[in-house]
Amino acid sequence: MSLTFFGLFLVFCQILSSLYTFLPLFVGVFFTYIVINFENEKSKFYIYLSFGYLTIYDINKGFYLFSSLLLFMLFYNLFIEKIRNFFTCANCILVIYIVVAYLGHFLLNSFIAYILNESNPVFTERYFYYILVDAVLVIILFKGKV
Repeated sequence: MSLTFFGLFLVFCQILSSLYTFLPLFVGVFFTYIVINFENEKSKFYIYLSFGYLTIYDINKGFYLFSSLLLFMLFYNLFIEKIRNFFTCANCILVIYIVVAYLGHFLLNSFIAYILNESNPVFTERYFYYILVDAVLVIILFKGKV
């Protein structure tokens, strides 16, 4: 995949997910891509673009700036090896990454809102739809990469 196509795909995904709420946000897909390829030197620029997508997602959906980056740092440093050692099912690991991307992000933003004494973000049933769609996509896209 060329870098230009990847960048245009990111912008296109953000625009469409803002216009049509039934479209998946692909947060789990990009989060999983970052987790899988974080140590791959060839993918560094794609990882930066994925972080950019998640940052724009934070801004666009009303979450705290760089909360996705903070979630990734916490998750990658504290839990990634434990999950890889505990689970042997590759698809289960991919689904866990998706769940962490959505639920972990929501919980982290709720925690930050609690500390700052602001209103909590709203968790709707659409997130379960997004998790399901992203899980199917990630299992198809990243099969055999974990």
